[in-house]
Amino acid sequence: MIAKYLGVLSSSQPSQKTIADKMSELTLKKDKPCTLQFLDPKQQRLCEREEKLIKVISQGASMGIKECQHQFQTRRWNCSIFNTTNVFGQILNINSRETAFIYAVSSAGVMYSITRACAKGELEKCGCDVNVRHKPTDGQFEWGGCSENTKFGAKFAKDFVDANFVKKSSANELMNLWNNEAGRKVVKTEVDLVCKCHGVSGSCSIRICWRKMKAFRAVGLQLKQKFDGATKVKMGRKKKKLKRVNREMKRPTKKDLVYLQESPDFCNYNPRLGSLGTRGRRCNRTSYGLDGCTLMCCGRGHYTIVKEIAEDCDCKFVWCCRVDCKKCSHVVEMHFCN
Repeated sequence: MIAKYLGVLSSSQPSQKTIADKMSELTLKKDKPCTLQFLDPKQQRLCEREEKLIKVISQGASMGIKECQHQFQTRRWNCSIFNTTNVFGQILNINSRETAFIYAVSSAGVMYSITRACAKGELEKCGCDVNVRHKPTDGQFEWGGCSENTKFGAKFAKDFVDANFVKKSSANELMNLWNNEAGRKVVKTEVDLVCKCHGVSGSCSIRICWRKMKAFRAVGLQLKQKFDGATKVKMGRKKKKLKRVNREMKRPTKKDLVYLQESPDFCNYNPRLGSLGTRGRRCNRTSYGLDGCTLMCCGRGHYTIVKEIAEDCDCKFVWCCRVDCKKCSHVVEMHFCN
């Protein structure tokens, strides 16, 4: 799935397909995917440079959606997906924190996927980061292996994802561009130095190291924290730039998320606001947090279901070659919102 945020259609359009839904069009046009109508001329040119680009971008955007759902699974808004022509529903028409996160995590997913594909040799026009080998190591290790080229991944993702935001004239366009960039910058910060030892008899006389992006879960976690600390902004009067609505608020950095409108409470079903509501959602009766029944259920109360669950236990390996397990059952209580 690929999400609408990608700028494949302008955010000013009243009805926007997500890239997830557009993948059905891609399936029908496997022979010439770069001629798809939802690609603008610049995106078509980038697509023509790399035969497998659309597939890689699709994988990256799917990664972003799955991460969004993971990070918000215990919140009222759980990155809901609708089976309509707009995967995220109408939430993207509200310039809220949720929209900011969707744009950021999806942009990050595309960059991550492109960078990883380059390192694995899945794209022809890019490869490993050779410039990193010129950086000093102070004798601690030697550069080797294939360092992932996040700089190239960020630039290529920016060229593709931001292609439709050419005018940069409206507040919501500037907001979406800001959050796209914030997502990519977070990916750049979540990189590890991975090393392998070489030497006689298992010694580590030589350390060969390379740079590798952390699991995308680390990116999602960082963006979730930035969601909670996002800054409300508005369009400046003189310059077409975003600024804080209140000077007492922190000044957002380029790695922070920004939004223009407050979020709905997501308590009740309201497709116009992209809200599925929380009726029937599972909650934690003992928690005082956002996943607790008091907050999750918006004061409507909850009901409890008692269920007996059977699971494998006391498993033993039997030579050769099977695993025998007993069946153990236990009773669990599950709580759901009224």
